[in-house]
Amino acid sequence: MQLFVSESAFWGLLVSAIEVYKKESYGLLLGHRDGQNFFAAHAVACQSAERHSNWVKAREKSYARVVNFFQRLPTLSLIGDFHSHPEHEIALSPEDVASMVRNRVYVTVEIKDKAKDKYWSYNEDGTLSGTTDNWFIKIAAFGLDPKTRKPRMADVLCPFAIGFNIKDRA
Repeated sequence: MQLFVSESAFWGLLVSAIEVYKKESYGLLLGHRDGQNFFAAHAVACQSAERHSNWVKAREKSYARVVNFFQRLPTLSLIGDFHSHPEHEIALSPEDVASMVRNRVYVTVEIKDKAKDKYWSYNEDGTLSGTTDNWFIKIAAFGLDPKTRKPRMADVLCPFAIGFNIKDRA
C-alpha cells in the first residue's frame, strides 16, 4: 500500500499541524484510490474540530456538511483523514484504530520542536520526515489490511518534499 502526496496536500498537512501546534490538527484527504494505493490531491483542515494536546474530534454537524459537499464533487473523492500528534509519536491510538474503515487512508503527522536541521527524506519504515523553520515533522500513513482488518503502514511518497528545505534567514 502506498500514499502519493501532492504538493498541495503536503502543504495542507504541514500548515494544519503548525497552525495549531501543541494541540492536534484534524482534516480530510481528497484524491483518488487505485486498488490499495491512494493519491492525496488535497489535505483540507477541519477548522471547527475540538482540539486538545493528545486528541482531536470533528464536530458532527460541521463534519457532515463538509463530507456531504465533498461527496458531490465530480473529480475528487474523500479518501481518508489526517491528524497531528504534537510532541508524540506517529503510532495510532486505540481510538484511531477503532474509527478506521476499509478502503480509506489515515495520516498521522508527528510534529515537535526542531532539535537540528534534517533534509526531507524517506525513512525505512515508509514514513517521510524533515524539518522546516522551528519544527521536525514526520508523516505516516495507515490503512486496514484487507485480509486481517488490522492497521498496516503505507509507504508515503511525496517527490515535492524531497530536497525541500526552508529558506535560510539571512
